[in-house]
Amino acid sequence: DQSPIGKTTRSNPASYVGAFDEIRDLFSRTDTAKERGYTAGTFSFNSGNGRCPTCGGNGFEHVEMQFLSDVYLRCPDCDGRRYRPEILEITIEGKSIADVLDMTVSEAITFFKGDYKVAAALRPLAEVGLEYLRLGQPVPTLSGGEAQRLKLAGHLAEAANSRLNTQNATLFLFDEPTTGLHFEDISKLLKAFRKLISAGNALVVIEHNLDVIRASDWIIDLGPEGGEAGGEVVCVGTPDEAMACEASHTGKALREYEQVSAPVEAVAPLTQH
Repeated sequence: DQSPIGKTTRSNPASYVGAFDEIRDLFSRTDTAKERGYTAGTFSFNSGNGRCPTCGGNGFEHVEMQFLSDVYLRCPDCDGRRYRPEILEITIEGKSIADVLDMTVSEAITFFKGDYKVAAALRPLAEVGLEYLRLGQPVPTLSGGEAQRLKLAGHLAEAANSRLNTQNATLFLFDEPTTGLHFEDISKLLKAFRKLISAGNALVVIEHNLDVIRASDWIIDLGPEGGEAGGEVVCVGTPDEAMACEASHTGKALREYEQVSAPVEAVAPLTQH
């Protein structure tokens, strides 16, 4: 649903999927960090001695206004970079941890391509179409749709780290998840759905998008019309069975759709890796 993921500005996409823990650990294993006795906790902006003492690692100062909206001012000491100067001296290929937080997801995946754990932790964000977000972007600034996809990325990260286990499976309910999405994003969404299913989960999707309907394993077609003329189960079965049902408007739309265009790439069964 579109309920807020969190109200704190300290939460970000990288921390939500667990990638920030791997990144901090990577910085703590550099030679300079070892010489200075820095640990992964030193590179946290939530606690520890590495964060800027003025803003407490927020990167800005919060000024409460009595009659107007609150004001957020860039921290004058760290200039919004969250950390003490000596922490920013620790770099990986010339990039400090503040530089990494300012990267987009796609830039970070390329930058950390040599480290499997970090790249694997970030990949779910790209798989749900959030590759343009910056790693350190505060979660409360995301739109409702972005927040939903971030939640989905979190579940994909869990699925990647767990073996197939139907005893702990989750039933996901999606209500029109393709609303406002580009065709390319719909293809990514379908691939994400397939990964959730391959991990032993189940999905119930309320949808009118023909690509999603054609990619489903089972259809419950309600109708035959909308409003007072609807509410009945017209047909139940596979997409092919729905297309064979003459009374189904969905089946008719699927038949016409297949005649004029090929389904998107994600409709085909995905190769298991």
